[in-house]
Amino acid sequence: MTETSPGPAFEALVSARLHLMRGVEWEDYYRAMAPWLQASDAHTRSRAIERLCTAVFWAEGSSVVQARNAGVTLPFQPERRLAWFLDEIEGAHARFDDVIPAFLEDLRYTGDGEPYRSPLLAWLRKLHDAPPPNVRRDIVHGTILLTQSFDEDDAADVSRLVDRLDDPSDYVRGCAARKLSGIDGPHLGAAAAFALIKEKELRRPGVAGPFWSEWQHMTESVPIDPIEWMMDILERRSGPEPEDMPFNGIDFHLHEICDHSPDTVRRMMRGGHVALAIETATETCGVAPGMEPVLRELADHPDDRIRHRAQAHLAFYYKVLHPAAAKDSINLRPDWSEACDTFCFHWGRDRELSTVVLYPRDGHASFDDGCAWSLIDRLMPPALRGDLVNSPIASWDDGPAKPLVLGGEMLWSYASGALVRLAGDVAARRWIRIEVNCGRLGGRWSPFGA
Repeated sequence: MTETSPGPAFEALVSARLHLMRGVEWEDYYRAMAPWLQASDAHTRSRAIERLCTAVFWAEGSSVVQARNAGVTLPFQPERRLAWFLDEIEGAHARFDDVIPAFLEDLRYTGDGEPYRSPLLAWLRKLHDAPPPNVRRDIVHGTILLTQSFDEDDAADVSRLVDRLDDPSDYVRGCAARKLSGIDGPHLGAAAAFALIKEKELRRPGVAGPFWSEWQHMTESVPIDPIEWMMDILERRSGPEPEDMPFNGIDFHLHEICDHSPDTVRRMMRGGHVALAIETATETCGVAPGMEPVLRELADHPDDRIRHRAQAHLAFYYKVLHPAAAKDSINLRPDWSEACDTFCFHWGRDRELSTVVLYPRDGHASFDDGCAWSLIDRLMPPALRGDLVNSPIASWDDGPAKPLVLGGEMLWSYASGALVRLAGDVAARRWIRIEVNCGRLGGRWSPFGA
């Protein structure tokens, strides 16, 4: 590796549209990306591993199928590609002993499909028998469980995973629970599985969250009330979840599924789970009905981390400036425009202006499109924003640049990194909230002067 830090060449490889690659382009991509597995920077190595995992285990095979559907046959030898990749991983690990651990992290989500499963399992078993430096045998064991096929109609398969729920390693336990997620077979039905996992979790936390991982995508089949199931566990379990879980715990899942339940947030607060309460109350990027009084209560909390987060969320989405909000972080500029209330947010060590949020002034329910863009252009002139580009979260979009519509919002992304978010009635172009983010402009964006 001649370069020791990422630059434009590496970033171009990371952002490459893998789903569009065909034929010889794959060889060129792998030849260019593989050396970054031995970059001097650990984060760069990790990003290269993730991109190569995505390419090897998913994108290249998908591109071959797409070409075949279009009547074109492309050369493809997945076993050879996997063998090459594993050799590259081993070679990089010989220099940097964080490479295989990072690779195993990505294998939690890839590699369990054919034709990769069998050769990958053979490699993992060798790794388990003779792990190189900095490779934990229990993490390899858990990865083997995730990679192996599983038949819920096979009593031996079910028994093997249930036994692993009591493994000495929390990592192995979490992988076994994840593999059991979604089970509803003759040897362990769904209701019995939820009861079993709850019993195990109350005694020794670490399996309930991984077990919920698959069920969250098939909630119509869940035989219990998931919020009550998780809250009862939260309130009764013997201690906190372990730190080295392979998948998210119930604390994470609760803050996602309860973000529109102020009563549940209050229940968290009563139980002393205030950190989880603030995560839940601020999960929704918008107004959650009934949540404002809860946020106001959290905004007076003695812990400044809780208090400041609630105060920022109230100003950002509820048009509420808490009287104790720090002026160097959140302030209101009432005289900037008669058409709107102007909330300014300053982040970072130097408290540079990061975001401005505009709300219609009292008496007006919304901005029309003309008024909205007049305010936006005054706040951040088009020349400063730069050209319109497709949103980074719409990386599959290869057409002309256009705003991204997400429900009741339109997102306008710009070459400068600036982002304009308009919330309201997209069809009618009536907006109840305007958000302007500075992106990478930093100190160059100074709409209110020094």
